[in-house]
Amino acid sequence: MQKNRNLMKNLVDISVMVTQSTNFFEIKDKIVDKMLEVIEPTKACINLFYNNDFEYAYLVCSATLDYVPKAFPKNCEIGTKLNFDQAYPEYIHEAVRDKKIIYVEDIFEDPKAVDERELANMEGYKGRIVFPLVLNYTVIGFMTCFLTEEDSIEELDITFISSVVSLISLSIEITMENEHTRDLIGKLRESISNINEVTAKLYLNNDVNQFMEDLNTQAKILTKSNEAFIVIDDLNYDYKIFSTLKNKNRKKINFQEILPELKSYDEDGNYENNPDLTILKGLKIDNYIYYKLKEGNEVVGCILCSNSKGYTEDDFNILELISKQVILGMQLYKYNQAETKHKLIANELNILNKQQKLIMNESEMNLNNDKDLYFYHRPATVIGGDFYHAQAINQDKIAYIIADVMGHGIVSNYIVAMIKGSFKTLCYNYESASEIMNKLNQILYDEFDKMGVFATCIVGIVDTKNNTLDISNAGHYCPIIIDNFGRLISDESEMCKKNIPLGVLEDVSYKQVTIPIKDISMICMYTDGVIEIKNKNKEEFGIQRFESFLLKNYNLKKDDFINELKNELQQFVSKRNFDDDILVVCLSNK
Repeated sequence: MQKNRNLMKNLVDISVMVTQSTNFFEIKDKIVDKMLEVIEPTKACINLFYNNDFEYAYLVCSATLDYVPKAFPKNCEIGTKLNFDQAYPEYIHEAVRDKKIIYVEDIFEDPKAVDERELANMEGYKGRIVFPLVLNYTVIGFMTCFLTEEDSIEELDITFISSVVSLISLSIEITMENEHTRDLIGKLRESISNINEVTAKLYLNNDVNQFMEDLNTQAKILTKSNEAFIVIDDLNYDYKIFSTLKNKNRKKINFQEILPELKSYDEDGNYENNPDLTILKGLKIDNYIYYKLKEGNEVVGCILCSNSKGYTEDDFNILELISKQVILGMQLYKYNQAETKHKLIANELNILNKQQKLIMNESEMNLNNDKDLYFYHRPATVIGGDFYHAQAINQDKIAYIIADVMGHGIVSNYIVAMIKGSFKTLCYNYESASEIMNKLNQILYDEFDKMGVFATCIVGIVDTKNNTLDISNAGHYCPIIIDNFGRLISDESEMCKKNIPLGVLEDVSYKQVTIPIKDISMICMYTDGVIEIKNKNKEEFGIQRFESFLLKNYNLKKDDFINELKNELQQFVSKRNFDDDILVVCLSNK
């Protein structure tokens, strides 16, 4: 939301610069600086053609000239004169020739940019976007934006830059024809001022419907038309047609039939003062002017004005400016809708995240022997699919469960809640790990089967009186066990009877094993996230690294152990977010 407001504010500021100046060369660098304040390209430069001579392009941005003086020495007061054929790659020629925006994301892979790679490598940029400057159907220059490896650009940014490019074209026209265009300057300044006022309202209240209605009214007033219509084919607005006609008339006109019948509708825009048809599908037309609304190369609507005293190139330029603002408003509308939805979902996920943390935090247990039962949990997303819970069965026994639910997000949270509720109920009725696991599968099978999900699981019961641990395993990794002499106990046949995950088959008989824990320093249970995380070389942390870490740190107190585990994983991955949930549960000496 803040980015949208910044884009809108800076666009208004640039419009004010253009309105208040009759000399493009005095404000060109300020325009570029203001543009780059709110988007990520490292730099941008403007190139101009003079007198329709496409043999040479003049680089006019002072900042760019100062930045690359060796490549582009200043040799002309109105810019650095460069041979267009020799100095610019193929895709820039294509953008100028076809009057279209071209985005080369990777200079070093795109065959159209092969001649530019040495310069790109020297100057440290990877991508480049070309925006042709078009005035009265003629390309008068182009602006390019440079992106480094770290820069990113969105569709909304491209729309914003397109609007800036239209204002640059206008400023150039005012400058080049200043002597005989005082009336035009006044008219365009009025139009920009009015459009700025409408845009500022959108900036403040985000009412896109009112924004469209206001721009449509401005199109009617500024072109001195009797009717004006903004036709949108893309968004789910309250009305898809904004017009200056009364509401009862707006839906009587079938614009899907009207627009293709206009002369030269295959062009981006045009005007006609003597149309062949005086009556067009119920709308009396003496003359008309239109400009298509385009997102990239996709036509999403049109501005149509009709019945004035006669349309001119000035009216066409005004309509082009308005069209850019309409597209920007549409982009903001989509973005705000998505952002609002995202905020609602994020709020719900944060609530679920707090709920899941509370479930976990309840599981901190102080055992009444010389053992600690503790855990470390780090979800990959806001809501994780890994789950741990522990509770007392009686004075001497603590039951706990570790589960790894397939998937993440709200569905996994729902499954976690089911597992926790069922487990707590079963702990009041059973004291055997295998009985709890069998009953858990019976309770959950129908729901899991309908949803097409499953969960690996370990149920453990710590008997502090007899110093034993009963474990029942439903398709989960076997615990890593280290004795008091610092040796791994790896006989899974004795220490771990693994079975299939919960929710796969209805009739399953889960067994349990009993492990004496008096001479055991640590029993570590974990989910797959801890051993499957990858470093920048796509190498997994792996079971051997994890075992080595445990052997090195098993004697640490729980807080020190958890801190060492965090550091170990962070150093291995070297990034803030992990790709999967991480859950480690330890039963160890105090």
